[in-house]
Amino acid sequence: MALKLGELLLNEKMVTPGQLEEALKNQVIYGIRLGSSLVEMGYVDENALAQLLSKKLGVPCVSHKELAGVPKDLIYAFPRDLVETHHVVPIKLEGNRLSLAMTDPTDFKAIEEIGFATGHVVLPFIAPDVQISWALDYYYQLSSGQVRYQMVAEQRRRTVATETVKSATITMPAFTETGELLNVTIPAEFEGFANLPGDGQDDLFLSPETLGKYTVDRLSLDFAAARTRDDVANVFINYLGQEFTAGALFIVRGNSAVGWRGVSNGERVTGFADLNLLLSKPSVLRDVVESRSFSMGTLISTHENREILKILNLRPETSLLVLPVVMLSKVVAVVLVTADMESLGRRLAELQKLVRKASLAFEMLILKNKILIT
Repeated sequence: MALKLGELLLNEKMVTPGQLEEALKNQVIYGIRLGSSLVEMGYVDENALAQLLSKKLGVPCVSHKELAGVPKDLIYAFPRDLVETHHVVPIKLEGNRLSLAMTDPTDFKAIEEIGFATGHVVLPFIAPDVQISWALDYYYQLSSGQVRYQMVAEQRRRTVATETVKSATITMPAFTETGELLNVTIPAEFEGFANLPGDGQDDLFLSPETLGKYTVDRLSLDFAAARTRDDVANVFINYLGQEFTAGALFIVRGNSAVGWRGVSNGERVTGFADLNLLLSKPSVLRDVVESRSFSMGTLISTHENREILKILNLRPETSLLVLPVVMLSKVVAVVLVTADMESLGRRLAELQKLVRKASLAFEMLILKNKILIT
């Protein structure tokens, strides 16, 4: 994209270099856009960001009311593939002039492609990432985690007037049904419900037969070539599916460990992304995250552990090796594989090395994004 948001915000002193660095980590790990990351972490006010971009780029802003009031016939008529590809929302059509909400109105290639595909003259309007995401979910059911903000916000609004917050809290953006942004203070344990990975339905998964033999050398090359966080996950899960009876990746967010990728007997696990396990409850995931060390053996019988065994179709006596993925001193993901104890012990060093490669791949993505936005 032509717009270098990070550089602009640094020049305007709206964020510090340290805040931008943290937002970049958040962006890569959880698969969200930089603007959404900055708003989510409370470093930038969404409305102030929109006004700044409008002023600097000479492009009008889209109001919450306008985004929430798009005519249904325009939504139905606008090609869905353009919405998904370019992260845009049509606002209104007057004659041959199409008003279009965009996160980056300097993306002239997108404007040209949309104009060519629709036959209209495109008039770009600017809107922050989180508002575009809300509209995409509202009109096209292209969920990017904003629905989780809405659920948490509604729960919080019902209790905030009468309840004093006793536990640790965080402030996060939430949306009303009309798209109005609210900064909502919620218990910290709910942070994990926001901006988690998508359902992965469109992610590439190759069976061992299709892959051929996936060697460690090839895995290393694919890690190095990864362009997104999902590329990293796919590389790892394809290898685990080839080498082990079952394998899984969980992403750690606040007080939750959420299913990211799962494979069992060479097949992708359906519904794995719906698994959401609280790290406040006893489980092997909690032990690994807290200790930042691996766990090997059978699982003790707790609710969270039983959920893991159930979704991977494993018996209680199954031996598992569970390892943390540590990036910049923080556990960002957890890897799980199954095999007999002898095999797990023999392959521990190999898997620790692969986990480190995955961590480096994440760090490379952060550096690439930093180069692009500054």
